[in-house]
Amino acid sequence: MNMHFLLRVVLIGFLFLTTAQVYAQDILKGKDLSTVKVDQLSDADIAKLKAQLNESKITIEQAEQMALAKGMSASEFAKLKARLNSDSKGQKATGVLKSEPKTGKSIEKQNNSTDSLDTEQYEKKKPKPLINPLIFGSDLYTSVAPNFEPNLKLATPFNYVLGPDDELLVTVYGVQEYTGELLVSNEGNINVPNVGQIRVAGLTIEAATQKLKTVMGNTVYPFLKNGGAKLSVTLNKIRSIKVTVIGANRPGNYTLSSLSTVFNALYVAGGPTEFGSFREIELVRNNKVERKIDLYRMLLKGDQSDNIGLKDNDVIRIPAYKKRVELQGQVKRPGIFEVLPGERFQHVLDFASGFTDTAYTAIVKAFQNSERERKVKDIPASEYQQYQPESGDVFVISKILNRFQNRVKINGAVFRPDVYELTNGLTVGDLIRKADGLKEDAYTGRAQILRLQDDLRRSILSFDVRKALSGDAGHNLLLKREDEILISSVLDLRDSFKVTLQGEIRMPGEYNYVEGLTLRDIILQAGGFTDAAYKSIEIARLIKRDSIAATDNRASSIINTEVDGDLSTSASAVVIMPFDVITVRRKAGYTLPETVIVSGQVQYPGPYALSSRTERVSDLLKRSGGYTPDAFPEGAYIKRYLTEEEKKKKEAAKEIQKNISYKDTATLRDLDESSKKEFVRVPIDLPSIMNSPGSIEDLVLRMSDELVVPKFDGQVKISGAVLLETQVPFNQKNTFKDYISSAGGYSSDSWIKNSYVVYANGKASTIKRFLFFKSYPKIYPGSEIIVPKKLEKKGMSTAEIIGISSALASLAGVVIAILRL
Repeated sequence: MNMHFLLRVVLIGFLFLTTAQVYAQDILKGKDLSTVKVDQLSDADIAKLKAQLNESKITIEQAEQMALAKGMSASEFAKLKARLNSDSKGQKATGVLKSEPKTGKSIEKQNNSTDSLDTEQYEKKKPKPLINPLIFGSDLYTSVAPNFEPNLKLATPFNYVLGPDDELLVTVYGVQEYTGELLVSNEGNINVPNVGQIRVAGLTIEAATQKLKTVMGNTVYPFLKNGGAKLSVTLNKIRSIKVTVIGANRPGNYTLSSLSTVFNALYVAGGPTEFGSFREIELVRNNKVERKIDLYRMLLKGDQSDNIGLKDNDVIRIPAYKKRVELQGQVKRPGIFEVLPGERFQHVLDFASGFTDTAYTAIVKAFQNSERERKVKDIPASEYQQYQPESGDVFVISKILNRFQNRVKINGAVFRPDVYELTNGLTVGDLIRKADGLKEDAYTGRAQILRLQDDLRRSILSFDVRKALSGDAGHNLLLKREDEILISSVLDLRDSFKVTLQGEIRMPGEYNYVEGLTLRDIILQAGGFTDAAYKSIEIARLIKRDSIAATDNRASSIINTEVDGDLSTSASAVVIMPFDVITVRRKAGYTLPETVIVSGQVQYPGPYALSSRTERVSDLLKRSGGYTPDAFPEGAYIKRYLTEEEKKKKEAAKEIQKNISYKDTATLRDLDESSKKEFVRVPIDLPSIMNSPGSIEDLVLRMSDELVVPKFDGQVKISGAVLLETQVPFNQKNTFKDYISSAGGYSSDSWIKNSYVVYANGKASTIKRFLFFKSYPKIYPGSEIIVPKKLEKKGMSTAEIIGISSALASLAGVVIAILRL
């Protein structure tokens, strides 16, 4: 007995697991999901379901719509959605099952309002038209598969016609109560408990409600007749219908909701093909053409009168177009348009939303196809309503010309120079008054009219402005199209005079000359004298002459005057003439204090103003308090900054060096680095200077010099072409070779004979030779021994060897020929 019970439990469990797996795998394909229990699905089943949804490119919102339509309860799907989302946590969202935040658009999706294009899918892949984008209406049907399923949660339309597989929710409430989900059978009946079979197929929801109320009221629900109870009939589940689409980009047999319309089916099928008609689409029902659909009505006016509901086994047929034309150029919507019989060019122009603002509307050119070749036809505006386009016509709308039929201009000394309208009888005086009259600086003695002749050449007519304004017929000329009046300003007819002010003045430069200008006036304009100005002022004046004599060498006339800071004296009242050059001299010996710097191991480092023009290094060191205990006087040097003149010389030397062919790149680099330095290092022997102040070694300082006294450095640095660049302590017993040995000796590419020593103060010393004897430089603390590398020897190329050999052979031939003479 226990064994049989155990077998039954195992069998039931196996059936339970099998059923759960079937539910998990067939949730998208099954017809009835009312028995699915989400709690029975394992994590593996949820993963398989998620993979199936990803593969099918279905969002959670779309899956919810399908599941509810197939009988799954809202509570069960909520559990399923929660498990799918929880399974996605910690993983990268795929964009297919990802649930969007509840913005306005996502709430609309969650309410199953999916009768518009899926914007998320459009963001992932930019749509492209399936056919030529110039065809009007092609942008409705794109490469991204649209989702135009109707909203299943809308209120049930009263004109909805019931059929098999529809499910009704019948509710009686009031004195009597009843609720039932009744499926319409294949025969078109529903079975109401205790009432029986009632036929509802072919009836609208409104008619079915009245019929149920009558039949049920005559049986077990009498209170429906006297109002004690109420009846509610709604559509609980919608049936699917089969619709066939022919001639579309994606033709085929589609299973759609019974709420679908013609436009839904066209969107799903991708719309008409390249040669399909947009205006004569046929809806075939029961082997008869139920309606002809013109998409232009919806595209142009938003008229959806052709968007009728579909029925089971309907056929949508898209035939080939009969007539198409193309509009190019200055229309608001260029493209290819389909034309029905009886339509004129004006209709095609309306399809393109009319002309642009710059279109030439008088004539439109039509390029047509004949039996053998093409031809051109001009269509005037008067025939737009009569001309019937032919298939293949290409209408080209040109731009208007960039010219004016009634334009005149006025420029110069008037208040409103501009372009004006040429009216009948417009004269020169009329146009000047239109421009608000003459300016104060207008030259009224003469003005010109530039006139365009018939041969497009320009001619000029002169007139007296005053006489023209007074109405003199000889000067108040009649204007023509494209005439341009030029009125000069007296300021334009005068030369522009300048006066130059230079020297010890606050704002030197050029100033405009005016009548009656004096020396006092122009000095005030320039901000007055500087503190260094001397009372002596020199004025160089232009010499006006008709010819130059051989003995006349004058370049200008010099006028000297003295103004001792007081501009109220008569000496400052000298009259200035055009092109005068005024020079204010500088006081003799007026110089600003110059500063030098002492840095390093001195008692009082910092800047010092030079006390005399001949102050020397020894004087500056004494003023700075002398050395500190850590000072290394033997390594002192002066950092001298270059003057502007020295910088220019250095730049010139750099340019010369660029023209010299250096094979050693290191040499070129050293030259470039030295040219960038803004100062030079001047080595000095400070102990000798302090022992003999005022000697030739005791340099005279100049502005910006910096005396550097370094700290004692008891090391010697060895660098360059040695085996190991290093620093070693100074030893008075060591020689040059000893220090080289401390660095491991010379490297294989060392240039030994050119080795040199750089001392702490910047001086350098090289190896000296006399016959077979060598004298090595002495080494002091802070020195650096530098061993340069040998220049790389570049061998001759094959071409150079061949060239030299050929030259030698030619030379040998010439020598032999001479010897044989």
